[in-house]
Amino acid sequence: MKDRDTVWVDEKAGTVSRRAFIDDDVHRVEIDKIFLRSWGFLCHETEIENAGDFVVRRLGNAEVIVTRDEKGDIVAVLNSCRHRGAQLCRSASGNSRRFVCPYHGWTYERSGKLITTTFDQHLPAGLDLSQWGLPRAPRVESHKGLIFGCWREDVGSLSDYIGEFSWYLDPFLARTPSGMEVLAPPHRWRTRCNWKVGALNFVGDAQHVLTTHSGPLTLDPVRAARAGFATAAENSFQVATDQGHGCTLTYLAPGLPQDAYQTHPADLEPLYTTVAPGQRDMLKNLRVIVGTIFPNLSFIETQVGPAQKAVIFRQWTPISGTEMEVLSWVFAEREASSDYKDAVLKKGIHNFGAAGVFEQDDVELWTSATRASDNPIAAQYPYSFHTALPYMQAAEQDSNWPGRVYRPADTEVAQLEFMRQWNRLMQAEA
Repeated sequence: MKDRDTVWVDEKAGTVSRRAFIDDDVHRVEIDKIFLRSWGFLCHETEIENAGDFVVRRLGNAEVIVTRDEKGDIVAVLNSCRHRGAQLCRSASGNSRRFVCPYHGWTYERSGKLITTTFDQHLPAGLDLSQWGLPRAPRVESHKGLIFGCWREDVGSLSDYIGEFSWYLDPFLARTPSGMEVLAPPHRWRTRCNWKVGALNFVGDAQHVLTTHSGPLTLDPVRAARAGFATAAENSFQVATDQGHGCTLTYLAPGLPQDAYQTHPADLEPLYTTVAPGQRDMLKNLRVIVGTIFPNLSFIETQVGPAQKAVIFRQWTPISGTEMEVLSWVFAEREASSDYKDAVLKKGIHNFGAAGVFEQDDVELWTSATRASDNPIAAQYPYSFHTALPYMQAAEQDSNWPGRVYRPADTEVAQLEFMRQWNRLMQAEA
């Protein structure tokens, strides 16, 4: 790419080039410099609890099988036979003792070790089959049930990568002794827009709520008012960290009906024994939190009914400069009743599934913005992140909570911080 094309983020001006959201050349660079070098989310441990369970996911732009090997260790192996490259697993998930290539029958252990080519008798003498196993991601680690992998052996630890952002993340993954579980296989769909659009929306786009989602709020204005959707409390804020992670926390405003403040089932709240006192303060009267673990794993906890909250994780997988695949999981506490889990799953999908009430609002605008930007004229004019500029150097100095805390919650600080980290990695030397 030419030098003039690599100035994607102008931090001082508060602008970002549209090419970062439409250009296939940019897409190829970020696959190399970000997705092949950073920790990438693979699955949750409850998706592969039993021996032989597997899921097929992407790590970088490579499809991998995530499973437990013969020792019970979690591994991620390339989903491509070493013989002629055929996909070994064509289902998104399942259970298997071994992986057998449907093309010529090469057979592998779950660890990736090659067992037989089926025609071993024709192999040259001395060929070492141990050198023909499935390539494995050299690093696979877990955080509170979330499994990540990386193709770089020398990448830092996952705990260091998540860093202080774990303080905000963990109460939605491990607030009860047994932790959370995935309630169903992820919804999966493709959308004609860049992956960063979704990541930015979740890291901190409070400005779009009242206009983009005016439909659902208008259809049920009484519930919207009682749930506090229209009025955010003054103590709402955004968080940004050095690793590019960030979140926006929106609190219930004073004066709402008392039942609005009961956001979790009464029988579950006493189980929140793993939550530190400061984190309990964070959860009190929290209407919704949205956040992104850089680069492309986002989450939301939002009220979906009286004393019902859904925790949803969302992965934005890059396909091209103008297309992504979305995976969306709904979580609930393991200790919750089956009725509660069923309700949370149903309502979580109703609001945020592939055809969800809020999801359709977002996707229609994301795809229209992509269409309108993907031409030589529009590409000359950068996107505005100007509402971040007055606040970028004004993080609260007296905050006791981790990361850089910014108020108010309806600026673009967290979004511009995300793009700054993206730009740093894109400009880094190989």
